[in-house]
This record gives sequence, structure tokens and C-alpha cells, in this order.
Amino acid sequence: MNMSKRTSPASSAVTGKNLKEAGRAALAKGKLAGQRIAATTKSAGKKAALLVGDLNKDGNVDQKDAKIAGAKAKRVASRVTEEAGALGKAAAKHDMVKDASAGAAIGAAVGIPVPILGPAAGAAIGAIVGVAKNFRTAAKPASEATEKQPKHSTVKSTARWIRKPRASAG
Repeated sequence: MNMSKRTSPASSAVTGKNLKEAGRAALAKGKLAGQRIAATTKSAGKKAALLVGDLNKDGNVDQKDAKIAGAKAKRVASRVTEEAGALGKAAAKHDMVKDASAGAAIGAAVGIPVPILGPAAGAAIGAIVGVAKNFRTAAKPASEATEKQPKHSTVKSTARWIRKPRASAG
């Protein structure tokens, strides 16, 4: 009879029981760690919201803070509008903008009776033509630009060709 070392069913049940207990203990530790992480994250989120949202420093994020934020947003929007207006005025003084707006007005007027084109597309096309005109005239140096020459009087030049009246014989 050969006696080999075999584990008895009782001993295997003990190790299985120990494994189950160890697994439960690990799950409990993991659950506890997860709860700690959640609590810490929640606390950090509240602190961040309080830091960012508590504008009047009273410890609460409430309607007073919302009013302060709204007033700040209104001031910023007002400044942006003023800056945009100043930029628009400066741009309106530029020759290219003047040519584009004149071309857009003409294009819109021409586009009104055309059913497929319409005034909006006509204005866009006119603005493009106005800008192109501006580029063409801006590309010419001042020396090549044709200056208005004084016109000769057409009356004087025509008078040279008129015959003087003849003295009548008589």
C-alpha cells in the first residue's frame, strides 16, 4: 500500500474558506477606498465651486454671486461692443471698404429684378467687384495714375476754323 500525501476534503474546505474570506476582505477594502476617493472628489469639487463661484466671499454660492457675475459679463460685453464699434469706424474710413460698400449697393440694386440672383447675392458680387476695383487702382503707382490735364477751350479752338466774314463788294 502506497500512501501518498493527499489533502483531505476537510483541509481543502478550510483553504477555500480562507480564500473566500480573503476575497471578501479585499472587496471591503476596495469598496472603502472607492468611498474615500468619492468623498475626497466631492469635497474637492465643492471647494473648487466655492472658490470659483463665491464672488462675494460669503461662503455660499447663491443668487448674489449670480448677480455679480451678470454685472461683470455686462461690463465685459459693453467693452467688447465699444471696441468693435471703434474698429468698425476705423475700417469704414478705408478706401477698400468704401469701394466694397458702393459695389454692394449697386449689386443689390441690380440683383432685385433678377429672380434667380436676388439682392443678397447681387450685393455680395458687387462687393467683390468693388474690392477688385480697389486692388486694381491701388496697384498703380502714383506716377502712372492719369492726372487730369487742363482742357483747352473748345470755343477758342473752334473759332480758328470759322472763316472771317467777307467784306461785301458793293
